[in-house]
Amino acid sequence: MSPEPNVDQLIQGAHAHAASEEPLDLLDAVLTVTRDLSDRADAAVDQVVRQVRDAGYSWTVIGERLGVSRQAARQRYAERVEHTSPTVGLSRGRDLDSALTAALAAAQTEGLAEAGTEHLLYGLLTDGVAAATLEKLGATRDKVREASRRLFDYPATPTSSAQAVFSAEAQAALAAAEQLATERTPTGAPVVASAPQLLAVIAINPGSRGRRVLNDLGVDVADIKRPLHCYINVPRTAFGRRTRRGRPGKKQPDRCSFCGHPRSETRRLVAGPDVWICADCVTSCAEIFTQSVEPRPAP
Repeated sequence: MSPEPNVDQLIQGAHAHAASEEPLDLLDAVLTVTRDLSDRADAAVDQVVRQVRDAGYSWTVIGERLGVSRQAARQRYAERVEHTSPTVGLSRGRDLDSALTAALAAAQTEGLAEAGTEHLLYGLLTDGVAAATLEKLGATRDKVREASRRLFDYPATPTSSAQAVFSAEAQAALAAAEQLATERTPTGAPVVASAPQLLAVIAINPGSRGRRVLNDLGVDVADIKRPLHCYINVPRTAFGRRTRRGRPGKKQPDRCSFCGHPRSETRRLVAGPDVWICADCVTSCAEIFTQSVEPRPAP
């Protein structure tokens, strides 16, 4: 295990990542460096706590090891452990599987032992809605690779010849995407985690290495979230639709049955049998079907 960086090393790392030598830029950089270390430490602790719980240990025992009460341990970790636990019946879409395979291959090519969220970002450019979203914003594989090498201290020579594995941060991002898919799926329906959900998780985490790459490329997170809203909006009823209950006697606005957004001057809806769909969701559906169509073999 590598030793924990001291204060001087952290400041040197901040200088290396700062946009300039201005004190405020250095402050931004040191906050980013220390936040990255903190996020990885939290993800590692969450993962081990989950393993301890899976082994059958009580929150009382875990609290004793952490130096806190049973109630404090459960309050701090229970929700995160549950959110990162495997979901029964959960599967990964073809676009997500392709992205994960490409991410590991990219880290392997770099000679790295671990694939981080920057490699996940590289893998998300394989195909599907996530790839189309990133490409539309000017992010390409070459640019992601160049930014990653510029931002992170990759070794000059390969450090490992073994098969790369996902880092704790990358595993946490994947688990969060699977949880997002679970929360969006109606009760009783099969849960399928997709590449757009993983992209959303990486983009909205300000401390992730993938988000730092996006920042370096000048990609606005809002421009990522906007076309992915159908994949990341969570509030739903048990039947998979947002509730339309309101004040008695007050007519509620028509809403898209897929993303839940109300009709407005800029958001037109098309009606079906007790359902509505907006133009954004129609576009997303078209992209999904386009990516899902397999070429037929020539006769």
